[in-house]
Amino acid sequence: MKILLLSDLHIPTRCDIDRLKAINFDVYDQIFLTGDITSVDVLDFLDNQRPILQVVHGNMDDLYIKNKLPQKVVIELYGKTFGLIHGHQTGVAIPEKLIKYFNEKLDVLVFGHTHFQEKYHKSSTIFINPGAFCEGYHGEIEMDEINFRISLLHL
Repeated sequence: MKILLLSDLHIPTRCDIDRLKAINFDVYDQIFLTGDITSVDVLDFLDNQRPILQVVHGNMDDLYIKNKLPQKVVIELYGKTFGLIHGHQTGVAIPEKLIKYFNEKLDVLVFGHTHFQEKYHKSSTIFINPGAFCEGYHGEIEMDEINFRISLLHL
């Protein structure tokens, strides 16, 4: 399974949708998007791609998107529990505090908001911020029953 990690799209205010359209979505099974989409058209575009879209809203999303999307999502894949959250809930996105928004134990927490890429392991959780897509950053997870690999990328 291959998962595309996106956050902080800020389309069309900080980047053009053509950057998003340049992605080959056919190679992914799922998209984990942690908010700041800022456009219903962008949300509709992603929802119409082949991969399953798992998405939460961010602080810059309009009221329509905030009402349509949850603040957090929990996903189970290959025995791992993933949590998605934007990160604005703790001000500057403090991962160790963000995890407290979830009632279950998470193996992986994917968040955004800071626009900085980061990946680290603390206690029994892997924390991943794919960085701001509007600045060319994103990430990928490749996994199956045995393997688990995270890549932080730049366009």
